[in-house]
Amino acid sequence: MIIKVCGMRDPENIRQLIEAPKPDLMGLIFYPKSSRYVAELAEDRGFYRSLDIPKVGVFVNAHIGELVDAVREYGLEYVQLHGDEDLTYIASLRVVLPVKIIKVFRIDTTWEWKYAEPFVNQVDWFLFDTQTPQYGGSGHAFSWDILRSYPFDQPFLLSGGITESHSEEIKALMGAIPAMHGVDINSRFELSPGVKDIAMVKTFMQKLRLTY
Repeated sequence: MIIKVCGMRDPENIRQLIEAPKPDLMGLIFYPKSSRYVAELAEDRGFYRSLDIPKVGVFVNAHIGELVDAVREYGLEYVQLHGDEDLTYIASLRVVLPVKIIKVFRIDTTWEWKYAEPFVNQVDWFLFDTQTPQYGGSGHAFSWDILRSYPFDQPFLLSGGITESHSEEIKALMGAIPAMHGVDINSRFELSPGVKDIAMVKTFMQKLRLTY
């Protein structure tokens, strides 16, 4: 059960997250239009490099040079591609960065698995989120029933509108879908954009890990 907490940017809130529940991964958003844009508070990037937790940089159609700079300056171990990045982009990224790649697919009522098929074995993980003009962080969930027809072995994480009340449903999905490796939580666990309710995150993680 991989648990990723995304949209972190407040240093004290980050310290609390790492000290108490400590998820498996922490996401930092590098999309300037996001209210959780981490670079707005990046005066001391050494703080982020020193953190004792694997860090995921979230990008939306960014120039590869921006990713290279962010990986070096923030000590990122993963990059999460949340835009319309294609296979050529991913191949170029592989050449210049020794990081794991998470490719996001935004799901709506018109979704078909053929859209993800070309990316199988080209990235490390898929992540399925809800379609939104803001590229995520909407707090809304898509219909998770579609995941029960997942046709690939490619591991994936689930995101989009996850709340503490979903813990049993998530465990059931993981039991039914071997390729589902965990979840990515964000806006529904916040006190304000970029500031998580640490007690809520801790309770949710405890509920999920009663079985996994």
